[in-house]
Amino acid sequence: MILTWLQLVSACLWLLPSEDGAAPALDLTVMAQLPVQHDGRWMPLDTLARDVVESTTGTMHYEGRDPVYHLLAWTFDPQTAMKAPLIPIKNAELRRELQLSDSATWFSYDELMKHKPLQDIIAGLSNMEEGHKPDPLESKAGDISEKLELLRSVFRGEMIRLIPDPKNAGGAWRAIRPPQAQASETPRTPSAVWGDVKASFLAAEPARFRAACDELAALLRSMPAAYRPDPALLAREIQYNKLHAFRYAWIIMLAAALVSALSLRMQSRWPRAVALIALLAGFGVLTLGMAMRWQIAGRIPASNMFESLLFLGWGTGAFAILSMLVMRDRLAPLTASAMGAVALVLADVLPLDSFVRPIAPVLLDTVWMSIHVPIIMLSYSVLALAVLIAHAQLIALAFSPSNTELVRKIDTLHYWYVHVGSILLTAGIITGSMWAASSWGRYWGWDPKEVWSLVALLGYLTILHIRIPHDRIPAWGYAVGALVMIALAFGIAMTFASITLTLIGALAATVLAVAYFIVASGCFATAVKSIAAFWLILMTYVGVNYILGTGLHSYGFGTGAMARLMLMAGTADLLLIAVLWVVHFWNIRRRGSGMTLPRSDAAHAVA
Repeated sequence: MILTWLQLVSACLWLLPSEDGAAPALDLTVMAQLPVQHDGRWMPLDTLARDVVESTTGTMHYEGRDPVYHLLAWTFDPQTAMKAPLIPIKNAELRRELQLSDSATWFSYDELMKHKPLQDIIAGLSNMEEGHKPDPLESKAGDISEKLELLRSVFRGEMIRLIPDPKNAGGAWRAIRPPQAQASETPRTPSAVWGDVKASFLAAEPARFRAACDELAALLRSMPAAYRPDPALLAREIQYNKLHAFRYAWIIMLAAALVSALSLRMQSRWPRAVALIALLAGFGVLTLGMAMRWQIAGRIPASNMFESLLFLGWGTGAFAILSMLVMRDRLAPLTASAMGAVALVLADVLPLDSFVRPIAPVLLDTVWMSIHVPIIMLSYSVLALAVLIAHAQLIALAFSPSNTELVRKIDTLHYWYVHVGSILLTAGIITGSMWAASSWGRYWGWDPKEVWSLVALLGYLTILHIRIPHDRIPAWGYAVGALVMIALAFGIAMTFASITLTLIGALAATVLAVAYFIVASGCFATAVKSIAAFWLILMTYVGVNYILGTGLHSYGFGTGAMARLMLMAGTADLLLIAVLWVVHFWNIRRRGSGMTLPRSDAAHAVA
């Protein structure tokens, strides 16, 4: 039912006229369905066109046209396309450093290929020493160079590889070369038919173009091939491309979060029922999209940042549904739908690679990937819910400290999330070591990703340890806690020292953080420590991959932009905590004492 509805909406959007108000003159359906080989896998030409157009222009529907149209136009009429403004450079500072026009934000292939300052930087990149990390300017120039190389392949007619290898199943497919002369012989050659497709496309003759496309498809099917992709799988990928399941999912989840927030102020059960139904619907659409992506890729969709954000959104929904069944808490739908929507919005709006890419064969030759990734991403999802609850706990303690029932309810849910998330994080690290042993021949190698995952786990274990009432901790418990803190301090210090901070500065910051984790107690401190521990997760999840630029797990080296983004977000979060702490402290001074819970609740409120 959901799939049918989404297909209907997608079809309506697909049939909308272009920006100039005119419907597309050519039927591109047959061309979009043709199988091609690209980026190490087989896909419909529709996916190839989306990849090429978005990688070049930054948008999938450049000028409001079907990406298949642009791919064919650039292939069949390269001289015109070379002069068209296809490459955006919207950063004014970057344009100044490259000595480009201050007023223009879009540039043509010819213009950039003839621009000497840019080409000098690109030439320097090719001669860069191995292991050298490019600076921001070099990195941006490298991105532009990749766009130029992509367009060069299109303009030369090398991108659309339709002819399969007749003998080798894994062999490279070939592009159809244009005919050297008019060919009327029978049987018709692929070059001759490709020439008809080109001529009818450039002449904008719909009937002739459709007939040429049908003839080309039939001819390609009749050619010998050692391997052909399953037509049903190609059709599923086109369906996936047009469905936009992840966008629909975050829209539905965001609506669920808004309705759920309103239901907290209402006594009626109807808003809660609507919020629950919306959450389940959004979770169902997300599950459908991930299942389709899994089927298309032939592996679990968890190989890059985009797919991990999808798993993050899915994990929050799955755990919230479980929490509702176990705890029957009204906050569960709100936290799940809100955090799930945030993860999916980030996946949708951030400049992340959303296309299905092949991964290293060594990672596929083991079952541990399919075990480790869901567990670790589910742990991140649960701990993301915990940090959302922790912020809510700080707000409640700052502005409504007398509402002990609300504070107790939030604290109980927060402890549940931290407890379960810590267990899953432990299981994720263990299964990750199994995966490392299977792929790299060792269980643990003190890789930055491994170090930070251990540091994050120790942070959460400290929260759970200090939460126990002090009169219940045996003497040996303090010794264990001290060892945990020493390991935490050592891990943070060594990892910080490996980037830009000095060892002394790292040790000083670490000692202060460790002291706070050990000494501070109370509901407010527990929430602050939970937020701090989640920043350790973010360093594990984002920082290692995009900032450090080293280690076996780093799949997207950054150039400072991600570091600045994390610094800005961390500063904003710290300022928010500081403001809430001032308000909370003012309330304590005004009331003459801190908020006190009954003794029976101490086990759930201390620390």
